[in-house]
Amino acid sequence: MQESLQKFNYEVFVSKTMLDDILRMSVQGSIRFFQLVILSESLSNKEVEMIVPQLKEKRVFVFREYLNEPIDNEKNSIKDLAIDKWIPKDIGMDLLRELISDCAGIARKESEKKHADNYDYDRIFLDFTKNQQKFFQKLYDAHASIVSREELCKYIWNKEPSNSNLAQLSVLSKDLRRKLINEGFSEDVLETVWGKGYYLKNEFYDLCRRPDKKYSDYPTESNTECQII
Repeated sequence: MQESLQKFNYEVFVSKTMLDDILRMSVQGSIRFFQLVILSESLSNKEVEMIVPQLKEKRVFVFREYLNEPIDNEKNSIKDLAIDKWIPKDIGMDLLRELISDCAGIARKESEKKHADNYDYDRIFLDFTKNQQKFFQKLYDAHASIVSREELCKYIWNKEPSNSNLAQLSVLSKDLRRKLINEGFSEDVLETVWGKGYYLKNEFYDLCRRPDKKYSDYPTESNTECQII
């Protein structure tokens, strides 16, 4: 299946490590880069019941492979997990390609809806304190690039970094992250790069842009990858 999907120009990642992370309830943020996860027929229903809810939290499409057609009782026992498609192990590649294409179409529509329902930048910005606004503005203007702690200290306080200022930066970043999460952004929309600085992820530019900026001014992300577990 992996080779066939790659022939259709899908990026495919086969991982046992990711499965172990999910089963330990420690799924990594990297899962959100995958549009689709195909669960192998070798996984037990119990494992599937543990895995799918975490994948759905990341808004990932989930296909479940099977060797023999599951009986209705089996499907009903895990119907609440919202598995998107049950597919046979020997599924034809043409059919699989179309199923994946359908999911990609749904994902595009959801993305377009998000862009249509942009967050109110001014309202969010005005909810910040003065120093939070300076911190945030510096990150925003960097367009998803890392802003060093030195730059932030000079911009906010017009001073060289000190232990006190660096500690204040940490507090500002945590408070900003909390406010953004409360607005509906993901937990990692504002990232800390230890020893280097901070940056806003592309997600923010996708969903919330300053009125004087055009969407084309900012980098965009495209999720077109498939993972097989």
